[in-house]
Amino acid sequence: MPDQIEPVTGHQIRSILELAFGNGAQGAPVSPLEGGSINATFQVDLPNQVSVILRVAPSDARAAAGPSWLTPWGLRREAVVIALATPALGDLLPVTIASDCDRALIDRDWVVQERMPGVQLSTVDADLSLEERTALWIEFGQLTRRLHDTPGEWFGPPAAGPRFDRLSDLLRHDADGLLDDAGRFDLPELPFRRLRDRIVALAAILDDNPGPRLVHSDLAPTHVFVARDGDGKWRVSGVIDLEFGRFCDPRFEGLIAEPEREGASSAARDPFLSGYGRRFDTPEDRSLLHVSEALGHGWSATLLAFQGRREHVPGVIARMENALAGGAHSTWTMN
Repeated sequence: MPDQIEPVTGHQIRSILELAFGNGAQGAPVSPLEGGSINATFQVDLPNQVSVILRVAPSDARAAAGPSWLTPWGLRREAVVIALATPALGDLLPVTIASDCDRALIDRDWVVQERMPGVQLSTVDADLSLEERTALWIEFGQLTRRLHDTPGEWFGPPAAGPRFDRLSDLLRHDADGLLDDAGRFDLPELPFRRLRDRIVALAAILDDNPGPRLVHSDLAPTHVFVARDGDGKWRVSGVIDLEFGRFCDPRFEGLIAEPEREGASSAARDPFLSGYGRRFDTPEDRSLLHVSEALGHGWSATLLAFQGRREHVPGVIARMENALAGGAHSTWTMN
């Protein structure tokens, strides 16, 4: 069974920190951060009482052995996504201190970024008052809409990946990869075949859209930081982990398609959608949100199978099948 995260040696970490900071990081404590599923992530506490985040991407070999969507180029894609999203999100985005995509030190991309101020929204959301939650999720919806209003020239990753003229072609590419993954990882192929067939059947609806828009793809309370401002009010202070950002359709943002899977409570529904300014409640919206949900479960199932966590796969496959059947699920816009 492969490690859930590809290891990084202590020597590699020290070499990266020496390149980034010279002697300024000598002896600095390095702590692995839990919760991620793709990059190896560490917090480095520098002697000047500043903490930074080191993220190391999967190697080429690791990505090749994994699901079709796993890429060793996520961090270089993220750099482009950050540049594209800056007009919309400004200083809410990660600040890069040092990076290396030429692999001069190790055979993997890496980046050192400033630590986001505040805490993850997921760690405080349950304890917020109704007034605090309402204001914070309205703001979250507003910033998500600003991100989604960023146009692109093609569908797909902004860098280091395939480009498509039509949304249906991008999603069929996704589904073809997942169907191949199902065979490689001994998963039931029928749900993945149904997903591909559904995308083909809905091609006309999929391609009736205003054009490519920038989506985070993994926007969730775990990837949003919040902090109290000078008046003691909670405000969004950062958005992280943009390596799977791509030009797509807002209905294929995980938080919109299946909020509870992304860790959002039902109490956040109305404030978020109010801030976002769209309900996603037309029949066409609902058809595509079911496909979006099924696609998300497909990604999860293939990652779990690759990581050897097969005990969780049947439940994920069941939810994927339920989405494809148009069954009841937690999508906010179905309520």
